[in-house]
Amino acid sequence: MRKKIAVIFILLLFVMSSFAGNEWFQFYKNGVKALKTGNYQLAVANFQKTMKVKQRDKKKIRTYGMHFIEYYPHREIGIAYYYLGDLQKADQHLRISMQYAPSNRAQEYLSKLNSGATPPKRRVQPQKNIAKSVPAAAAAVPKKVSSSKVKLVGERMSIAIFPFETMGSAGNDLGNIVFDKLLTALFNQKRFKVIERNQLEKILDEQKLGMTGVIDASTAAELGKGIGVDAIILGSVSLTRSGAISVDARAIDTESATIITAHDAYSGNFDPQTLKSLVERIAVKFVQSFPLVEGLVIQKEYSNIMLDMGSDKGLKKGMKCVIYREGAEIKHPVTGQILGKDTKILGEISLNDVYEKYTSGSILSNGDGSLIQVGDKFITK
Repeated sequence: MRKKIAVIFILLLFVMSSFAGNEWFQFYKNGVKALKTGNYQLAVANFQKTMKVKQRDKKKIRTYGMHFIEYYPHREIGIAYYYLGDLQKADQHLRISMQYAPSNRAQEYLSKLNSGATPPKRRVQPQKNIAKSVPAAAAAVPKKVSSSKVKLVGERMSIAIFPFETMGSAGNDLGNIVFDKLLTALFNQKRFKVIERNQLEKILDEQKLGMTGVIDASTAAELGKGIGVDAIILGSVSLTRSGAISVDARAIDTESATIITAHDAYSGNFDPQTLKSLVERIAVKFVQSFPLVEGLVIQKEYSNIMLDMGSDKGLKKGMKCVIYREGAEIKHPVTGQILGKDTKILGEISLNDVYEKYTSGSILSNGDGSLIQVGDKFITK
């Protein structure tokens, strides 16, 4: 009797495991099908479900019995994100796929990302008979409302780029090339106030450090604070014997010497144009990491200021904001046209605690912080 019960129990376990296996396999099949037909949102949803059971990409995985398939959920979801325009998630999953099970398909899309290639526009299949059953006014797709331009108050975030450390087969010349190209790329983005190379070289020479690319974060932050910048960017460039190149860069807050954000870019092939594309991609990522956000002061307790925007708008710990107050309207004396409003800068704050919908920070300087009140405005520096 006990043997029969044991046999039944084993059979039940086998049936349950087979059912679970078929379930994840079905999600993967559905995801692949949705990706091929251009339904990228559905593809993402299915790949996310299958990865909860089987996380690793594999060249060969058993589904049931002696049936094996190629299994690349990270690669395929990365491709889906690519066509959805979420390039950061696409890059993340494609890299994970390359770590688990390198493939030409994953490398192809990584190369597209690194070259800055824009995903093709999605084709929307028209739905039949909609116009007959729905009034024209209701069936019309509403136009996207354009957001008003951000009012640029005060100076923008100032950064200094420090020499890049060279690793692997990369020589010092390659580190200097990355340094120069990143400086140019960030300047052309017109988001930051970038310290020019000659000024930085002078400071490093005075400190007897030189452009060697071997400067730790705390030293760089101290030097950056000494020259009055908000953040410094440093990193490394690595070149393998096979010709693969990787560039890593991180932004460090000069007040706390902590990393605010970090980005990298990779390519399996190295040439001047590829390197230029990698650096420009990193520059864009830095700009996206420090968005221009404006909002209101909603609370003040001594030197602690609370703002009505949070991580959902891109705010991060270590970022700085300019607090200001608008006054009377400024009118043109002849035409009477309203040109703007009188603006008074009240101070700067550094963000300490960032939540989804709100943020708190501490008053730094550059103004009379004691004048800050609830209802005053802010903009990210």
